[in-house]
Formats: sequence, structure tokens, C-alpha cells
Amino acid sequence: MAEDKCYQVSWDEDRGVARTDWLPGAVCGIEEARAVDAEIHALGQGRVLSLVDLRQVASIDRPAREFFMDRNPNYRAVALVAGSASTRMLANFFLGLKRGAIPVKMFTSESDAVTWLQAQA
Repeated sequence: MAEDKCYQVSWDEDRGVARTDWLPGAVCGIEEARAVDAEIHALGQGRVLSLVDLRQVASIDRPAREFFMDRNPNYRAVALVAGSASTRMLANFFLGLKRGAIPVKMFTSESDAVTWLQAQA
């Protein structure tokens, strides 16, 4: 599966955030959601500030969305970056699912998202 990943997880040392970048046309199912979560945990940074770039994702299925919203132990705060109307709709769906123990907010600007995340530290 590693060679077929539709996302990239990395640690941005300068900003102090874990990044998840979905590749163009990515379709996220429960397996991808679990893999992203495992990679975030494997960064070894404890509970992270997470920047999720949804601008290229095609879809995230319901089990994956529920997994991300239920799975709080690896995150202190999550900023979703959406560009198009469809990714904003997807991000708003995330936000409307339920309020969890961690703050989650949607942005159209990556720099605004990072500023907000750093204020959550």
C-alpha cells in the first residue's frame, strides 16, 4: 500500500505542526484514515497541531470521516485547509459532524490556518 498512498504526512519543524497533504484526486477510505493516523503517531511528537490540506482530495468516505472525528488522542488541534466549494463543503461536513474534545477549524488560507494552530499550542 505504501507505494499507492494518496497522501503525504510530514513534520514541519519550523511551524511545529504535523502536515497531511492529500494528493490530487485522492479518495480517503477507512484504511487511508487509519494509515494517516498511524503516521501522525509515528512522528513521535505526542499530541500534535495538525494541518490538513484538503484542496486536492476528491472524497473522504463516511467511515473515514467518523474515524478522524472519533480519534482524538494524537491531536491537540486540527486546521482544515479547503480551496474549492466542494472541499469547503467537505470540511464543513467534518465540522458539523460533532464537536469533539479538540478544536477543529476550516480555512481557505494556509497561513491563517497555521497562525490559528500556533495559537492553540
